[in-house]
Amino acid sequence: MSAAAKGARYCAALACALGVLLPAAAQQAPGAIEGLPAQAQQPKPGAIVHFPTQVPAGDAGLVDVPLPSASGEIRFMIDPASVSRPEPALVRYLLVARSRSGYRNVSYEGLNCADNTWHIYATWDAASKRWAANGDTTWIRANTVSNSDVHGVLDRNYWCDGAMAAGDPGRLMKRLRSGLQPYFVSH
Repeated sequence: MSAAAKGARYCAALACALGVLLPAAAQQAPGAIEGLPAQAQQPKPGAIVHFPTQVPAGDAGLVDVPLPSASGEIRFMIDPASVSRPEPALVRYLLVARSRSGYRNVSYEGLNCADNTWHIYATWDAASKRWAANGDTTWIRANTVSNSDVHGVLDRNYWCDGAMAAGDPGRLMKRLRSGLQPYFVSH
């Protein structure tokens, strides 16, 4: 058999084998490229969010976030049971904002100490008694020079130590309960 005939026979056998194998590989690994199995995508650290199962009905047990320059129109409080640190720079918490007139807003948020940003994962819909996920994935820069921005105050004064969270959830809440830190700078 000539070399050309052997090459043609080899190509035909390879094409036949690929024709049989590729569909099976594609069925086993959706998204595979040219018969290569797809790599399982790893979730980004902190990407998986578990919303709190309990939302406080009232303000009992919540811890106030002191805002020295705030007008007093809105009171911000943290639910200690919701505070978590899923990664070294990320703190998650349930924030309750209550207006002087009694209107109450509950959100589940994250504060990223690495870049001084915050994000609302979801807000609580009291009427349907369930979380309404935030479809916007934008993280907002915290105003760390303001004494009236709750996120900036949490970042600068209580929960961040440079680019890292300032401890485990217990330590974070202890810092918040202790009031203004000695390095708090009034503007």
